[in-house]
Amino acid sequence: MKEIRYMVLITVVALVIAAVAVVIAEASNNDVHDREADLFKVARADVARVNDSLEARKQAERDAAYAQQIAQLQAKREEERRDAEAASRFGSWGPDLVEAAGMYGQDAAVLYRVMSCESGGNPQADNGVNKGLFQFHPGTFAGTPYGSASIYDGRSQIFAAAWMWSQGRKGEWGCV
Repeated sequence: MKEIRYMVLITVVALVIAAVAVVIAEASNNDVHDREADLFKVARADVARVNDSLEARKQAERDAAYAQQIAQLQAKREEERRDAEAASRFGSWGPDLVEAAGMYGQDAAVLYRVMSCESGGNPQADNGVNKGLFQFHPGTFAGTPYGSASIYDGRSQIFAAAWMWSQGRKGEWGCV
């Protein structure tokens, strides 16, 4: 913005200098005052055009910021819609299943089917050896990027299962 103001100032100064030079050069003519007035009118018109250009640029910046806000709101609404749809298809774990599946390139419906088969969707499921939504063995779960969480944390189990599947370890579940 400052660069544009300096350009405007330089333009105005140059126009004033040009106007003065013309006035001096034509001082012998009787219509010096008329020419001087014309030059100043031209200079004022140039300044007005530059100001209009600056205002147009400011408006364009405001429009771009507004468009970005609208896009962010639309993205948020779309995410909320997807979460609601996932919850309606896959129950309360739906948003986590969809997010993990997307993150690791898996199918949320298959994750849901395996989870339902392994634990019935109960994060506290425990068969004596394996635990949680996906019935992880504690050592296997600990070896995932989510292993520092509780083995009964459903979200961590979902993400750990999706991660393992992305590593080619889908066959470790009997319900697949």
